[in-house]
Amino acid sequence: MKVCSGKEMKQIDETAIHKIGIPGIVLMENAVLAVVNEIKKDLQNIPKANVVIFCGQGNNGGDGLGVARHLHNCGMDVTIIFIGDPLLLKDDARTNYNIAEKLQIPKIILNKDALIDDQIATLIEKSDLIVDAIFGTGLSKPVSGIFNDLIDLINFYGKYILAIDIPSGIDSETGAIMGNAVKAHKTVTLALPKIGLYVYPGTEYVGELVIADIGIPKEVIDHAQLKMNVLREEEVNSFIPPRFPRSNKGTYGRVQVMAGSKGMTGAAALTCQGAFRSGAGLVSLGVPESITDILQEKLTEVITVAVHDEDGKFCRESFDDIKPYLKKATVIAAGPGIGQGPQVTEFMRRLIKHARIPLVIDADGINAIAKNIDMLRNLKVPVVLTPHPGEMGRLINKSTEEVLANPIDTVREFCHKWHVILVLKDAKTIIGDPDGQIYINLTGNPGMSTAGAGDVLTGIIAGLIGQGLNPYKAAVLGTFIHGKAGDLAAADLGQHGMLAGDICNYVPKAMKLYYPSS
Repeated sequence: MKVCSGKEMKQIDETAIHKIGIPGIVLMENAVLAVVNEIKKDLQNIPKANVVIFCGQGNNGGDGLGVARHLHNCGMDVTIIFIGDPLLLKDDARTNYNIAEKLQIPKIILNKDALIDDQIATLIEKSDLIVDAIFGTGLSKPVSGIFNDLIDLINFYGKYILAIDIPSGIDSETGAIMGNAVKAHKTVTLALPKIGLYVYPGTEYVGELVIADIGIPKEVIDHAQLKMNVLREEEVNSFIPPRFPRSNKGTYGRVQVMAGSKGMTGAAALTCQGAFRSGAGLVSLGVPESITDILQEKLTEVITVAVHDEDGKFCRESFDDIKPYLKKATVIAAGPGIGQGPQVTEFMRRLIKHARIPLVIDADGINAIAKNIDMLRNLKVPVVLTPHPGEMGRLINKSTEEVLANPIDTVREFCHKWHVILVLKDAKTIIGDPDGQIYINLTGNPGMSTAGAGDVLTGIIAGLIGQGLNPYKAAVLGTFIHGKAGDLAAADLGQHGMLAGDICNYVPKAMKLYYPSS
């Protein structure tokens, strides 16, 4: 599903109105009715509910004024608190204000220099529902003055809050909190979800997210050529690679894993298991010779290939040992648990330089690249990197905090510069490609913050590439399935004490949910 910024949504609205000919008041009324429908669900057991609607002087406020009219018509006790100058209202928002005036819906007008008196606090305290229609997506500067004070008051009383389009105070493009923000229990976003609803810290203020169709034609949205996406449950089955009645292990790809070192055998095992659990037909593990016996004991189904090592780690000569096996492979997964050092860096340099099949690189493989970023120049095959924010920071010489402050631009810029696919792992993982397409992943939970979870993801993505998915699609689906497996594990086991192996074991169950046949 496409996701947009406030600016992009404004352009889409204008196209629908001026080029397609849908009157703006029709779109606003559709938005109003969608919000009212959600309110009726929330207040179905309180027919004479007391509702306070905070309205700004833009179109978001116009939506709020329209909502006030419909709730008033339903017999609810509605009070409008309008912040700003009503004379500055334009077009459709002005129309809804005039209707509310003629219906004599109770209202309080606060100019921007006003002081908040006890009347406002009392109204909030006695309310059953607060509707936030103050800023919407148009906010361009930090919240201050009376707006800041009102948001503090709205949040203070703990009343049920419904935000229209986006909670006031959240930057619609970055998810940043612009000084202060309404903490909603439900957000009804209009036409398309806004980027800031999915990105931290803004996503923590959204509550339940409802995406409301307001009648903008699909052709208009397609014409906008939006590059932000989320993968929704109903879209996943179109991503799942098929299984064929007449097939064998070769049909589903051969994953060549290069992972593990002395003391880090678990990383290699989890990567291999992730590949198998996502459906790979065959998994081969290149592993330092000194720890081969351990991994042969751990892994029943995996082919092990012992390679030269230096103190239990991959070294320059390791590549010569594994090179013949790369000719048989469909995809390479490299990096988990391989350790660090000059020899490891040289091994990764040679692997990337000579690879002729897609590469999925994680963990210490990324750390090796960070020591010599020129490894990524003149790539001959698709490369998927799966860093966490700390590893991402090392790749671009920035702090973890700087990466987290603007993760989408960080991903987009790196993908464009180095022509790679990037999976920036976080609570809302962001997946980007060289063409500027971005997916925000919506699955997963805090129970997945456990050692080895990233190794499982590396294996899953590699396994999906092995089954024929293009690497970007595999990265998007792999991240979704990894998170969904974690959600299933958490539902059965609880988040506390979940292990990476638990996530791995639930991968087939996660994929089964989305088989086209089911």
